[in-house]
Amino acid sequence: MKSAIRPTQAALFATLLLASSIFMAFMGMSASGYFVPAVCLFLQAVLLWRGRAFKLFEWVMLLNQLSGLVLILMLWLGDGLGDLKLDIAGAMLLLNLLTGGPLMSLLSIAILGSLRLSKPLPEWFQARA
Repeated sequence: MKSAIRPTQAALFATLLLASSIFMAFMGMSASGYFVPAVCLFLQAVLLWRGRAFKLFEWVMLLNQLSGLVLILMLWLGDGLGDLKLDIAGAMLLLNLLTGGPLMSLLSIAILGSLRLSKPLPEWFQARA
């Protein structure tokens, strides 16, 4: 296996994901539901640091973004759905928390942009595959 130098973007984003994971774990001390996003953020940090499982890494972020978007749109525009609005919003909230929560939503904007618009992160995952 060829040794590759970890790009600065990978180190920076992995550090931010780890810091977010620690923050969510501290929030989990008060509300245990935040331990799940903490674990997801930690898993994402490890995957990025090691450059493994690119598709899993990418899909977790995409699901997080999609569930957050549907949640916001449902709460904003879903008045005509009645009680179904709350069911859909609740399911999207659970999916969002399962895939990293609001901190993952914020970080994944930059990470997905970097995966699409620059070369270091995709090359990092390809070199480690």
